Amino acid sequence: MTRASDASGLRPFLAGRRAIRLLLMVLCLGVAALMVAPAAHAEDTDWDSVVEQMTETIQQVPDQYAAGDTEGVETSIRKAYYETYQVSGLEAQIDHRLGTDRADAFVTQLLALRDLARNAASQSEVEEATTATVDLLRADVADLAATPELNDQWTRVGQRIIERIEAAKTAYAQGDYESAASAARDAYLAHYEADGLEKATISYIGQSRVTDLESMFTQLRQDGRDGSLSVEDYAAKADELTAAITQDAAQLDEMTSRDELGWSGFWASFLVLVREGAEALLVVAALVTYAMKAGRRDQLVGIMTGVVAALAISIGLAVLFSRLASSATSGFSQELLEGITGLLAVIMLIWVSNWILSKASGARFQEYIDRTASKGVAAGGSFALASAAFLAVLREGSETILFFAPIIAGAKTGGDHAKIWMGVGAAVALLALLFTLVWVFGVRLPLRPFFTWTSVLLGILSVTIAGGAVKEFQDATLVSQTLVPGVPQVTILGLYPTAETLAAQLAVVAILVVLAVLQRRKSRAEKRGAHVPDPAAVTQR
Repeated sequence: MTRASDASGLRPFLAGRRAIRLLLMVLCLGVAALMVAPAAHAEDTDWDSVVEQMTETIQQVPDQYAAGDTEGVETSIRKAYYETYQVSGLEAQIDHRLGTDRADAFVTQLLALRDLARNAASQSEVEEATTATVDLLRADVADLAATPELNDQWTRVGQRIIERIEAAKTAYAQGDYESAASAARDAYLAHYEADGLEKATISYIGQSRVTDLESMFTQLRQDGRDGSLSVEDYAAKADELTAAITQDAAQLDEMTSRDELGWSGFWASFLVLVREGAEALLVVAALVTYAMKAGRRDQLVGIMTGVVAALAISIGLAVLFSRLASSATSGFSQELLEGITGLLAVIMLIWVSNWILSKASGARFQEYIDRTASKGVAAGGSFALASAAFLAVLREGSETILFFAPIIAGAKTGGDHAKIWMGVGAAVALLALLFTLVWVFGVRLPLRPFFTWTSVLLGILSVTIAGGAVKEFQDATLVSQTLVPGVPQVTILGLYPTAETLAAQLAVVAILVVLAVLQRRKSRAEKRGAHVPDPAAVTQR
C-alpha cells in the first residue's frame, strides 16, 4: 500500500476526530456560558447595585417633571418598581424579613411621588418626595443587611402556590367553577412554573416527582372547570396537592440551607445535563456521522453552526425568562416556546429521516454523491441537517440552563461549586462517549444499514418529541388533557397517558410509516426498471 493510499484511508478518521473535538468544544463553551448566566443572577445578598439602579431611575423624576415630561415620570416609576424592585427579589426579601408593612410603606411612598406628578404639584414637593423615596429605600436595605437571612425560599414559593389552591377550593365551594379553574391554573403557571419550584424539584428531587405533581395540577384545573366532583372530593384533591407542595418545598429548603450542598450538587448537575443533553446529542451525532459517511464534510460547518446558534439563543432565552417578573404570562411563555420548538423539531426530524431513507439504496446514494461532489451543494439537504441540529439543541438548551439556576443558587462554598463543576465535567464526558459510539459504529456500518438505522433513530426521536411538545401545550392550558387509563407514563420516551399526546405520536408514526412504504415502493420500481432489457439492444441482437 502506498503512502498516498494510507493518507487517503486516514482522512475519514482524522476528520471524524476533528468533528468530535469541535462538538466537545461547543459543549464546553455552552456549559461555561450556561454556568455564568444563572450565577450572575443568583447573587441576591448584596443589594447595593439594586439600590443604585433604582436611585438613578427615581432621581430622574424631578428633571422630567420640570420639563413637563409626565409620561417620562410614569415610565421611571414603573421601571423602578416593576423592572428592578420586583424582578430583583428585593421586594420579596423586605416583605419576608422586615415585614409586609415595610414593603407596603415603600410602595406607598413611590405611588405618592407618582400622584404628585399627576396632580400638578409644585417642583419643590416633587423633589422632596423623590428624596424621601430614595431615603426610605436605603433605610430598608440597611435594615435588611442587619437582619439574618432566612433559609425558607422554597417554603415561601410553596405558600404562594397554596394560597392559589385555597382560592380554587373557595371558588369551587361557591359554585364558581371558572374561577376555580383559573386559580388552579395560576397556581401552576404563575408560581410553580414561573417562581422556579418546578425546576428546583427537577434538579434536586427528580423529574418523576414533577411529572406526578403536574398531573395533580392538571386534574385540579380540569375538575374545577367541570364542576363534576362534590365539594368534599374537590377539597380532598386540593389538600393532597397542598401536602405534596409543602413536603417538596420543605425538602428543598433543607437541602439548600445546609452549610454545604455536598454531593447533591454533583448529582443534580450531572443528571440534569445528561438527561437534557442526551436526546439533542443523539440527533447531532447522527447528523454528523451521516455527513461523514456521505463524504459531505462541507455540511459539518452548517450542523455545528446550528448547534452554536441554538446554544447562544438558549442562553439568551434563559436569561430573559429568569429576569421576567413571576407571572402566569412568563410561565405560559416558557411552556409555549418549548411546545412550538418541539413541534418544529418533529417536522424537521421527519423531513431528515425521510430524506436519509431515500438515499438508502447504493444506486441512489452514488447518484447523490455524483450530483453534489462539486461545489454546488444540495441546498435542501444542507438546510435540513443544520435546521434539525439547531432545533434539537434549542429545544433542550434553554430549559437546561434554567434547571441549573437553582443548583448554582444552592451552592454555599467553593467545594460546592467544585462538585457542581465535577458533575458537569462527568456529564460532558459521558455525552462525548455517547457521541463517539454513535460515530464509530455508524461509520463502520455498511451503507444501507447505516442509512436505515439513522432514519429509524431520527424517526423514534420525532415520536418522542411529539409527545413532549403536546404535553408542553397542555401545561400551558392550550390543549386539553383526556386521561387514558392503563397507559404508563414514560417521560424519557415522551409517553404520557393522555389521548392528545398519544394521538400526536400515532399521527407521527403514521406519517413515518407512509413515507417508508412510499420509499420502499419507489426503490422496488427502480430495481425492476434496472432489470428491464433495453428494446433497442434486443433488436440489435
